[in-house]
Amino acid sequence: MHTEGLNNAINSTTVVAVLIATVAFAAIFTVPGQYVEDTSNLPDGHSLGEANIASTTPFIIFFIFDSIALFISLAVVVVQTSVVVIESKAKKQMMAVINKLMWLACVLISVAFLALSFVVVGEEEKWLAIWVTAIGATIMITTLGTMCYWIIQHKIEAANARNIRRSSMNNSKSGSWGIPQLTDTDVLQNECKKMYAI
Repeated sequence: MHTEGLNNAINSTTVVAVLIATVAFAAIFTVPGQYVEDTSNLPDGHSLGEANIASTTPFIIFFIFDSIALFISLAVVVVQTSVVVIESKAKKQMMAVINKLMWLACVLISVAFLALSFVVVGEEEKWLAIWVTAIGATIMITTLGTMCYWIIQHKIEAANARNIRRSSMNNSKSGSWGIPQLTDTDVLQNECKKMYAI
């Protein structure tokens, strides 16, 4: 069952990576504000086909963060479709790295969206972009903070379980009968109760 869950996570991550790459790619070519199309009426500092908002700071932030999210997602897709991992431990390690990359891609695409929202709403409605940024940042920080908490909690529980097993094995070798022994059933039930955090 553990292997099946890991395989489902791998498949889900691949789909999400493709979706993020698609959105990031499409966003770069559907920039608001149109493009410079008329060669006879070319504004200073612009070239033909350049976005009218290309020189603004929010657009530069959008372009950089969106591009990085695109390439991180594409890298995840390449790894997921090219590397075949058989061993369970190696699969967990690969998923742990890929999940962190997907977290980063989600944060970058969120920042790109928020940066572009400042351009879209304009100077007069800047308060709207500020509210959206506050709401979006709260949601992302809460989500990532909760995930980090689960990962840290999982690592602490795993370390405690290893220590209990070690001490249980050492006590059984030395012949101590005063400490309760951990049976295979206890370990199995403990493992089934936990949610695995990657």
